[in-house]
Amino acid sequence: MKKLLKRRSTLIATVLAVVAASCFVGCARKTPDGMPKLYPCSITLTQGNAPLADATVTLVNDSLEWAISGTTDEKGVAVIYTHGTYAGAPEGDYVVVVQKQIVEKPTEQQQSASDIIIGGVAYNCVSEEFGSKNTSPLKLEVKGKTNGSFDVGEAIREEVKRI
Repeated sequence: MKKLLKRRSTLIATVLAVVAASCFVGCARKTPDGMPKLYPCSITLTQGNAPLADATVTLVNDSLEWAISGTTDEKGVAVIYTHGTYAGAPEGDYVVVVQKQIVEKPTEQQQSASDIIIGGVAYNCVSEEFGSKNTSPLKLEVKGKTNGSFDVGEAIREEVKRI
């Protein structure tokens, strides 16, 4: 009887393990048709030898077919996603575009960057040189798992020009 109970317990544990494993494999997010294979990619940014937090990092190439970006954490590390959902980036050569803005809140009522219209002032924290595909000197080749590191110079505080 003990042998039968032990076999039954082992069988139940095996079935549960198979079901759990198949859920993890089967529940993986399917990429859209035509999306190339994505490779794990992260970018570490520093500014004046300190981690640059809350910066937007965008990988841009000539095809502009896929939106590829991430946001740096407190350690200056951005995990890159394609279309904001799919971890990684397709293989290729990219220009790395970096942007960071802050909005100074003149009043308690201001809630977001959109409040600039009612009196807030926005400032660029990274030189405009890094903020455009045409001017950024930062280059990255994604080929398999890729980790890039870049420094974006000294911290700045330039008021964003209103249009």
